[in-house]
Amino acid sequence: MTDELSDLDLVKWYFNVCNTALATPNASPVGNLVESLVLKATPNRFIALELVDDDDRPLGRYTTRFVDGQFGPVEEGERDPEARFKLRRSFLRSVVEDSDEYVEHPEKLDWSWIRPD
Repeated sequence: MTDELSDLDLVKWYFNVCNTALATPNASPVGNLVESLVLKATPNRFIALELVDDDDRPLGRYTTRFVDGQFGPVEEGERDPEARFKLRRSFLRSVVEDSDEYVEHPEKLDWSWIRPD
């Protein structure tokens, strides 16, 4: 399935999995921690993701906004982000392909980019 997705659609699916995982009752501790760290790290709540291949070559940049505990619509390009992070396309593919596992265990998602100053 993921081979057929454009990079933009793959990023959108990834954030949808993140949102679903954060909204589940078992995600409460993770969700609370993520929300508090995102708010500290990004007062304007804009977050940029650089998508790279397995050789770390850039494939695209995407921006989302974190509001009310959820990641908002994803747009191509960077729009004044205060937080930037990089993820491999292969990781996004694994998250999308095995989304039930990541929804059930939100701690398996990569939250390492959330670093308050």
